[in-house]
Amino acid sequence: MSRIVITGGNRGIGLELAKAYILNGDQVVIGCRQPSEAAELASLNPTSIFPIDVGDEQSVKAFAQNIDYPVDVLINNAGTSVSNMGLERAQAGVMNAPIDLTLEMIKINGLSAAMVTRELADKLNPGAKVANISSQIGSMVVGARFDDLPYSTSKAVMNMVTVQLASHLKKNNVTVVCFHPGWVRTDMGGSGADLSSEQAAQAISTTIAALTPEQSGLFLRWDGSTHPW
Repeated sequence: MSRIVITGGNRGIGLELAKAYILNGDQVVIGCRQPSEAAELASLNPTSIFPIDVGDEQSVKAFAQNIDYPVDVLINNAGTSVSNMGLERAQAGVMNAPIDLTLEMIKINGLSAAMVTRELADKLNPGAKVANISSQIGSMVVGARFDDLPYSTSKAVMNMVTVQLASHLKKNNVTVVCFHPGWVRTDMGGSGADLSSEQAAQAISTTIAALTPEQSGLFLRWDGSTHPW
């Protein structure tokens, strides 16, 4: 039995990851903004569901204080999109996107991985794994083709957080990677995407299980192949 912590585990990929680990018999703790509204998650009987707003440092600290045992896998999955923040996609390009909204998304989608991980760093077991759920549009190679400044820059920040955490936590034998989860049928990905949330989650959890310390700091696809930066 492993001890798993997942942020944003109440829907989409996060919910399917929670299912996968719970079915595996693991101890699973979930963080989400409104635990009282996470009925489907609660029906899975995770070990605990605690409130967290990953864009609020005090909320992150309070969440971490609820976890008083060693952690084997931390998945920083919580995030948002421009549409969730009330911005039309047509207005999200580099020439139009509001800078204040862009900065807020960078905090929620990118810097949150740093906030959550450092608050739990002392609770990560030697040999633990940290997986940051990023996106292909955080890649300089791929992101140039997407006109979405807030989301792409926020995931590029998450990727930088990943490599810096990997460097810092190497001395503790903690492996840190970021994932492009694939084009997934979620609220963000839309109904026409290639992968179901279940398929993406199963592939990611399998890849996490097989990670080695030598892979720390890598940007991976859901299937374990390397994604270009």
